[in-house]
Amino acid sequence: MKKTFLLIFAAFSLFSNAQVVVLHPVKVSADDMENFLEIETNYSVKIAQDAVNNGDLIWWGLLRTFNTTADDYNFLFVNVYKDIETVASDKANWWQNSERVVGAKPSILFDGWNDDVKFDRRYFYKMQQQIESNQPGKFVIFNFGTPENVNRVLESNEKYIIPGFKKNMKKSGMTGWGAATKITPQGSDYSSFMTFDAFDTMANLMKHLSGDGAAIKGIDFDKIEPITFDSRYVFEIISATSN
Repeated sequence: MKKTFLLIFAAFSLFSNAQVVVLHPVKVSADDMENFLEIETNYSVKIAQDAVNNGDLIWWGLLRTFNTTADDYNFLFVNVYKDIETVASDKANWWQNSERVVGAKPSILFDGWNDDVKFDRRYFYKMQQQIESNQPGKFVIFNFGTPENVNRVLESNEKYIIPGFKKNMKKSGMTGWGAATKITPQGSDYSSFMTFDAFDTMANLMKHLSGDGAAIKGIDFDKIEPITFDSRYVFEIISATSN
């Protein structure tokens, strides 16, 4: 497990433009928690790793939501595909290879959830920008919003945010950053834009959220294109593939 986390920078540093990130929230009850984690951390990760090894998947991770209530989705699956063509093909159904990889049919592994395991819809994003890092990361913030002008936000990121974050990454504990635009679902009830900030520790992540983190030091926020995030969620990466 320790080795896995030392390689986990791939989670939020190997994304590249044109890659598709699929976010899939899930709500797991206390009664189902043990069985859910057993399957996902011991079986799904192996099936996903096989898909990564075969080039059908860039990265897979299971993230646990921080600071939830009983009504919240408490886990998030993240699947990263190299392009839209892949995510729209049968290759995206990599878990169907479970019998070959782990010796158990998909119906045995995944069809036994009772009504207390509830899956939300999938949210598809196209990566537009990223900062790569060779440092391990274990915690991540997902930020969701709907800017008035996405192109101006991306231009502002390129000119101010990305250089500032790159300069301050090491001292801030930031291990990765990226920005993406929504593919589907779209509409007034859904954010059209997402960014993520990955960190090595929860302490450094909290400093960033509070505005005291070193990542933003020296960035002139009067010059950047304003964006108000509708929601910001904190996650811990608990299981993931490696590259």
